[in-house]
Amino acid sequence: MCRSLLRVIAIQTIFVFVLFFVIQPEAIGRGGGERGGGGGYSREGTASRGEFSSGKASSQGAHRTENPQSGRSGSTQQRESSSQQSRSSNQENRQSSTGKNQAQRQTDGQNAQQSHQTNEQNAQQSHQTNEQNAQQSRQGYGQNAQQSRQGYGQNAQQSRQNYGQNAEQSSQNFANNYGSAGSGGAWSGGSSPGNWGGYYAGLATAGAAGLAIGATVPSLPPQATPIAAQGNPYYYSGGVYYAPQGTSYAVVPPPRGAVIPSIPDSSTTVSGAGRSFNYSNGVFYEPASKGYKIVEPPPGIIITSLPKGAVTVTVNGVNYREFGGVWYQPFYSGSEVIYQTVPNPTG
Repeated sequence: MCRSLLRVIAIQTIFVFVLFFVIQPEAIGRGGGERGGGGGYSREGTASRGEFSSGKASSQGAHRTENPQSGRSGSTQQRESSSQQSRSSNQENRQSSTGKNQAQRQTDGQNAQQSHQTNEQNAQQSHQTNEQNAQQSRQGYGQNAQQSRQGYGQNAQQSRQNYGQNAEQSSQNFANNYGSAGSGGAWSGGSSPGNWGGYYAGLATAGAAGLAIGATVPSLPPQATPIAAQGNPYYYSGGVYYAPQGTSYAVVPPPRGAVIPSIPDSSTTVSGAGRSFNYSNGVFYEPASKGYKIVEPPPGIIITSLPKGAVTVTVNGVNYREFGGVWYQPFYSGSEVIYQTVPNPTG
């Protein structure tokens, strides 16, 4: 019984070992082929490749062992090929990038050089233009200055000529309108007939003004009043009469026909021929609507004194006194000499 049991156990154990040695190599070969590893081996195959086999199973194991090695080799080649392609692509990219950078640097250098040359040309052209403009400006300034000096000289000469002509014309107009003073200081002609030899003439003065006929002043007194006589303009202030002469004012005899707002304080009342007048320093005034009018007195007016400058004129053996175009005949009234206005004895 025991021997039979042992024999059965021994047979099974042997069977198991046989199965183990038969199945194990195949399993090992298949496992290595599936993993694609390089360390598998087979019991089958030729001794030249270092393999050993005991029949069909070994041949199958060898077949299975080639495929994993082929798979591993193909994957490695693919990775190496891919890596090589990647390196080649990177190298090409680097070369392309280097070429582009170099081309860009060359282009930038050319542009910078071209820009520098353009700037140099522009600066040179601008400098030349500025020099030309400055030269033209200096020439123009010199020409304008010369023309201005010439024009100024011509204008000054023309102005002096015009001034002389205007002054001469003004003097003639003044003499025609207002008369003129003679060598002895007598004022005659113009709108005032006869001579005003003593009125303002020489050392004779107009009241306290101290002005002689013919004297000129640059401006009128502040209180001067404008008046007119026979269409000519005059000004009156403090017993003195002024007429415009160019840019100044000349002292003139009292213009007959002019109306003044008030008579001088030194005036007195005189009468004759049925009329009354105010008299002052050889001038006769008659009341008017807006003041007092300077008039020529009628014959028969009696005055007690004559102004300084009255001259003695003998006509047909008779002595007369004349002043400012008014003729007087002297006679005694008691022990005093008085003067009566008379018609002009010279006709």
